[in-house]
Amino acid sequence: MNDTPQHIKELQLKIWLSKSPAERLKQFMEDNTSLFQFWNKARTSDYKTPDPKVENRSDSSSLY
Repeated sequence: MNDTPQHIKELQLKIWLSKSPAERLKQFMEDNTSLFQFWNKARTSDYKTPDPKVENRSDSSSLY
């Protein structure tokens, strides 16, 4: 994403680097665990994406 102003990026980096390596590692591991759980849940959910090979004109025609 390119919508974050440069001064905010610099502030975020300054805050991140002010943490100890142990704190940064702990945060990385927590974020990684959360991300893994999210993708695992998304992968195993009952949600089915529509098959792009099957075209249902009655549904898609209402979009135009």
